Amino acid sequence: METWLPNFVDEVQRLLGYSPTTATAYASDIRRFLAYLAEEGKEVPPTSLSADDVVGFLAHEVAAGRSRATVQRRTASLRVLERCLLLTHRIEKPFMPTELLLEETLSQSRAPRPTTCLRTEDLQRLWQTLLTSPKRQALRDLALMALLVEWGFPVSALLELHLQHLDKAQHALWLPTPSGTMLSWKLEGAFEPLKRYLEQGRDGLSPKEGETHLFISQQGKPLSRQSVWHSLRRWGQKAGLETPLTPRVLRATAAHRLLARQVPLKTIGMALGHTNPLSTTLLVRRLQTSCGNTPPAELPTLDTPAE
Repeated sequence: METWLPNFVDEVQRLLGYSPTTATAYASDIRRFLAYLAEEGKEVPPTSLSADDVVGFLAHEVAAGRSRATVQRRTASLRVLERCLLLTHRIEKPFMPTELLLEETLSQSRAPRPTTCLRTEDLQRLWQTLLTSPKRQALRDLALMALLVEWGFPVSALLELHLQHLDKAQHALWLPTPSGTMLSWKLEGAFEPLKRYLEQGRDGLSPKEGETHLFISQQGKPLSRQSVWHSLRRWGQKAGLETPLTPRVLRATAAHRLLARQVPLKTIGMALGHTNPLSTTLLVRRLQTSCGNTPPAELPTLDTPAE
């Protein structure tokens, strides 16, 4: 790509007005395209790019099991490449396929799973179930759910947190961004469940000496993603929820809540851990279709005393 379009990320920002994050995401997709061409023995100059090359790449992505949303993102990135090459006069005519051909290729991709959002009453039942449970891990799992519903943080990011990442005085949580910098997130409804877990629940899990991870297992070690998935499923069933409880459902619920509060899309994408802004845009569209008529869920308060 450096040969075709030097300083691509800078050029996309300058010519098309995209942010550095968006430009970097496009560059990642285009590198995949160039890697595909190289594997096919088609290390062609940009002037030789054709609609067949694009269709071949997208069909390759479909065959690899990429979701429809992913293939759509790849397509959008290739459109940006085409525009940049045209604006910098490296090609004289477009190379993207017709909309009909693109749609035909896209139709063969895996359809996105339905997006489900929880309702206020669903969260109330969950909170009641956890707060009245005698299980040692109940307060821990409540804190995790509260963070997932308030901001939609990736489970992997939450499991990497240590005790020092919580600022109790400011009611804030520090999480790393994809670039590696730390960002502070203000906690509202999730602060009390997290505080109660730390004060009344974490020590009951018998943390190993020197263990500083925020969320730990019943063996006192760092909690695993598999354990989170298993716990969520079990709590959802115990609370009698109609929808299987997964991180995806909780994060979609968070995004629905944030949109209703008119939080900027960039902030929502950062909270969700999206490296490609198109992922956030596509999620918003799915939410508007699936959850648009559902009022955003409200985080319950801790009215029920902990056991």
